[in-house]
Formats: sequence, C-alpha cells, structure tokens
Amino acid sequence: MSSALDNLTEEIREVALLVNSAQERTEERDLVTSAHLAVERLSQNYRNLCAAVPESERVLVERKLGRRVTDLRRLASLLPRIGTIASGPTGDRHGSGPSEVEVRRITGVSWRSESRGSGVAAGAFRVGGEVDSWCGPCDGLTTHHIVAMVGATPKQVVCQACGNRHNYRTTPARKASATEGSAATSSPQETEAARRAESKAEELRALGRELADIADVRTFNPRERYKVGEAIWHPAFGRGKVETVLRSSMLVRFASGGMKSVMLS
Repeated sequence: MSSALDNLTEEIREVALLVNSAQERTEERDLVTSAHLAVERLSQNYRNLCAAVPESERVLVERKLGRRVTDLRRLASLLPRIGTIASGPTGDRHGSGPSEVEVRRITGVSWRSESRGSGVAAGAFRVGGEVDSWCGPCDGLTTHHIVAMVGATPKQVVCQACGNRHNYRTTPARKASATEGSAATSSPQETEAARRAESKAEELRALGRELADIADVRTFNPRERYKVGEAIWHPAFGRGKVETVLRSSMLVRFASGGMKSVMLS
C-alpha cells in the first residue's frame, strides 16, 4: 500500500498546483478545463484506492489523504464551470457539420449548457452515494452525500466540506423578490443561517479582492516563519492571509477555502 499512497500523494501535489494555476488564470478556458478533469481523475483514483485496501487500512488512507482530496474538490468547484465537461474528443472546429445548439466546441473539450441535463446516467443516484450539489455556505459546487431521494432524483444532501444539510440543487437558490419575500415565511433559524452564510461569503470575496491586489506574496515554506497579516501562496489552498502564528502551526484565512490550519516544521 505504501507505493500506492506515495503515488496518490504525488498526484495530489500536482493537481493542487494545477488548480491554483487555474485560479490565478481563470480566463484561460483550457487550463480551467484541465483542472476540473484532473480533480475528477484524482477523486476516482482515491476511491479506487479506498476500495482496494483492507478495511483496517482504509481509515489510515482516509485520514491521510481524504481531507486533501475533498479540499481540492471544493477549490475546483469555485473555478468557472460552463455546463458539463466532456473528457472525450469533440471533433474540434473542423468537425463535420455545425455544432449542436448550446454546445461550444474547442480543442479537446466540449462545454455544454446544463439546461440539457446533468450528464449523469439515469439510476446512477442512491442514498449514501455522492453527488455534486450547490452549497450555499460554501458558495459553490461541492461533493455531497445523498441522504434522501424522490424517485431517481436526489432530494436531500449533506455537504462533505461544511456538513450543511439542504435540498439538492446544481445552481444557487433563486433570491425571492420583495413581493415574494413578504409572502414567503422563513424560520428565524433559517434567516439567521442565510445571513451568516452571506456574510461569510462576502468576507471571502473581500479577502480575495485584497489578496489579488498584493504583488509581493510569499510562497509557503513550512521551514520559514511568518507574521500576522502577511500574504502567502499555498500550493493546496492558493492565496491567503496569516491570522495567527503558533509554535508549530499557523491559522491562515484563504480566499477560496476559508480558515485553515497550516503546519510548520
């Protein structure tokens, strides 16, 4: 198992660098597409490894690599994503005949509007399985566990990143108009949860804007020392701002992942 763990750990490092490069250059569609595909490939390799090892060793794999894979999936969900990404050949610009409506073809990649369907085969969902759903507190698509279904469609899901339970959806919930808002009734707990989620999302957006304007950002090195308020670039989480420095770790608030504990040597 040691060799398989080492290979997957190295793949995680490479995918983390690719995802962070895509975050820095979101206008480059091919790079963003490559990042999405690499994360999906990594997730599949991780699931295959968990399925292949004995039950007694699976806990070690999940503890050592599971959180890092989940964080990468969450980071990738914050990247631009136009519809479903097809990893197979698309026929490119010189393909025979015009492209289907709502399909835009570029070299090696097809971007399809999600209004045509999620691209998941019918009957593929089940209670206890995984599905990508929009999470309000995370402000993006993240991996969820399915906890309830209606027919063949997920109904209730739980976010693996933040633990929030909500209805399954692939786009942000529509904000009610002033008229609708007066007619609709929400519990105080739901209203407060929505307010906190929006406040957290706005804080992260403001931090992202602040960090984007900083030219001198140090690349994280666990052997170096840092000051509170200093901007760093982490290969797994991107740009962040140091909040607290301890003897062997520090707390860093990242624009794409919130507060993280980073170990120091």
